[in-house]
Amino acid sequence: MKRAEHKGGQAPGRGGFTLVEAVVATALAAMGFALVFQGLGGAARLLGASGQSARAVLVASSVLAEAMQEQEETSDEGVTDGIAWTVTSSVLVQRGDGVRLLRYTVLAEGVHGRQVRLVSERTVPAMDANTP
Repeated sequence: MKRAEHKGGQAPGRGGFTLVEAVVATALAAMGFALVFQGLGGAARLLGASGQSARAVLVASSVLAEAMQEQEETSDEGVTDGIAWTVTSSVLVQRGDGVRLLRYTVLAEGVHGRQVRLVSERTVPAMDANTP
């Protein structure tokens, strides 16, 4: 009797994948997708955290610019755009002629505990009795 020939020279019954091969391939693909989605979730969390840090820096910069208009020692706190901040200014050095060096410190903290600290210093001229 003559043996039946199939396309590609394969023996009868070996034309596709076995059930075990299909299950293994599906399990490997599922694990690969799970790793990709886990990585994307981590990237999204980091993106949110960096956005919050950027907002905290903007708020701290704004508060610092406003505080530097003051020429005396001060302390203040508040919340802006969900960012809690504290600003203090203190005299570091006072010369005999009344010129002072003030240090301004701003600490801003976001909802998730990320903190930003900005420090700046400036000289302040002597207070004149005739100046309002």
